[in-house]
Amino acid sequence: MKPVIFLFSLIIGLSACAPPEYEMLLQVEAGNHYHINTPVYVELENREFDENASICLHRGALVVPGQIENIGDSRQRIWWIVNLEPGETVSYGLTVGEECYSDEYSWEQVDSYSTRLLFNGNPVIQYEHPVFDPDDIEETKKPFHHVFEPAGDGFITKGPGGRFSHHRGIFYGYNHIYINDERIDIWHARDGERSEHAEVIREFSGPVMGGHEVRILWKDHDGEPFIEERRIIRSYKQPSGETLIDFYSVLHATDGPVRLEGDRQHAGVQFRAAQYVADNSEYTTFIRPEALSHVDPREEIEGADMYDLPWNAMNFRINEKTFTVSYMSHPSNPDNAEMSERLYGRFGEFFPYLIDESNPLEVNYRFWISEGVAPSVEQLDIRYQGFAYPYGKTTERDAIFGPVRYVW
Repeated sequence: MKPVIFLFSLIIGLSACAPPEYEMLLQVEAGNHYHINTPVYVELENREFDENASICLHRGALVVPGQIENIGDSRQRIWWIVNLEPGETVSYGLTVGEECYSDEYSWEQVDSYSTRLLFNGNPVIQYEHPVFDPDDIEETKKPFHHVFEPAGDGFITKGPGGRFSHHRGIFYGYNHIYINDERIDIWHARDGERSEHAEVIREFSGPVMGGHEVRILWKDHDGEPFIEERRIIRSYKQPSGETLIDFYSVLHATDGPVRLEGDRQHAGVQFRAAQYVADNSEYTTFIRPEALSHVDPREEIEGADMYDLPWNAMNFRINEKTFTVSYMSHPSNPDNAEMSERLYGRFGEFFPYLIDESNPLEVNYRFWISEGVAPSVEQLDIRYQGFAYPYGKTTERDAIFGPVRYVW
């Protein structure tokens, strides 16, 4: 796995130990790193609050919104956003019923095959989930997530058509999938094989984060499912001009082992920028970790230098606006991941994997999108550390803490 650095822990205090005006006292230890607009949660074994309750967290004079998420039959998470300096330990007092926010995430139906996540009425993400049509394979062969610019004025990602029509927004696939001796290509999906939306399992909405969990079936040439995917997309409240999106997925084989193979250009979780970027690729550059800072930002790197990168970032122009998309790979993702870069606007990582009944494939990525002046390597490192820390602690109250991930 990628190098892991301990950064964060959350400690929950018994209500009896908190001041009487607080329902709960939460303490956050920053470790040795900055945390800039970092989403965190504490997970409780027993549900304590109504999921729709208004939650606020007090840190001295600062008051920030919290959000409740029910997990499974009995557990619950409390989400909020933190800003901390290295070495800080801060306490948050939690109140219920107080109004401390006016903006929140919500979902709207665009049409029969599109749903849109909004924050304060501005679009953030759009889920495209067409019903497969054998007479219109190109338009209907895969679901994907479009991303809007931070101001919500238009997409920064590409849909069907344009250069490499099968590249669409944030998407996932492999061009060499083997079930026994049969090869299936979910990446190009030209011959009836495809990934197909099955259902929306749940949606998240509130003042801290919005998103959903969806079930997607990967199907062979005959339309028979061989992989079931559970995909969770979350977007978190950020300052103006920024968007933060988490992509979490688990692939389960439905009927025997499945080998995922391919290459860095045609497999994995990928981000594809709008067609305008391909038509104006002279404005595209890459920002990479310090170890690769000597390489021309206009050069597409391949080979040994591009294995197991913690993050990579692509800077591009759409009309008169400039955007930077940072692609962050969690340390828990499989080893030997190969990063791919293309100046026309696609990048992401690939690794081979064998899925069987006892070995599903779990991946966890974060996309930080900013408009305007490109972030520095140092800023990108800081944002990555806020995503990559492993934090875990259990108290006598059986509170469980962990990174942002779905419990299957």
